[in-house]
Amino acid sequence: MAMLQVRQVNRQGQISIGKKYSGRKVEISEYSDGTVILRPVEIISEFELGLLKDKAFQQRLGGFSRWEEENAPAETDLAALEDDIEA
Repeated sequence: MAMLQVRQVNRQGQISIGKKYSGRKVEISEYSDGTVILRPVEIISEFELGLLKDKAFQQRLGGFSRWEEENAPAETDLAALEDDIEA
């Protein structure tokens, strides 16, 4: 549900919209009647977009997800690891 909030634009043309948007990117849509709409966005590179569309990559990612579900994280025995390195 949208909440109406009124903010004052300062002399430098800036407005604070709250800490929850701090560091995030927003799309700014400006309309001829003076309306301005801000939409939070995430931007990905063409390379990342290609990976998302690549079926082979998605299958490998699915395989990793299955492996991760079947193999719970375990604490590393550092002493045994040191012994293996020294051997």
